Amino acid sequence: IEVYDLLRDDYGIQIEFGDIGNVLAIISAGDRTMEIERLISAFAEIKRLHEKDKAGLFDHEYIDPQIAMAPKDAFYSKKRSIPIRKSVGQISGEFVMSYPPGIPILAPGERITTDIMEHILYAKEKGCFMTGTQDMNVENINVVVGA
Repeated sequence: IEVYDLLRDDYGIQIEFGDIGNVLAIISAGDRTMEIERLISAFAEIKRLHEKDKAGLFDHEYIDPQIAMAPKDAFYSKKRSIPIRKSVGQISGEFVMSYPPGIPILAPGERITTDIMEHILYAKEKGCFMTGTQDMNVENINVVVGA
């Protein structure tokens, strides 16, 4: 997300999207060698100027889900809203997605683990647009009651 912003603001290069671990730049038949070299040079300069110690960075994107109940059952079950920081061990009753790309970090029926909660909080901290929850700020999450 930070690289996306730097490319746009400091280099005048608009890429398709950026998330926690990816950037997507679409190169077409209309792009010339000079423009591709400009993009590559911008990446090299951003790395040189902004590279950080990897300590404190999220080190993995995929978290193996713990399926506790069928998604349909969880989605239509009785739910209550609790602070996301207190949700570890509960079963999610809703989706949590970072957009782009819109792939769920958490889906109904999955047990909320420490890794998942930390990933959600990290994505929020880094400025990802989070969607799928009733609480638009993703401070609270709906969990299944009695599960």
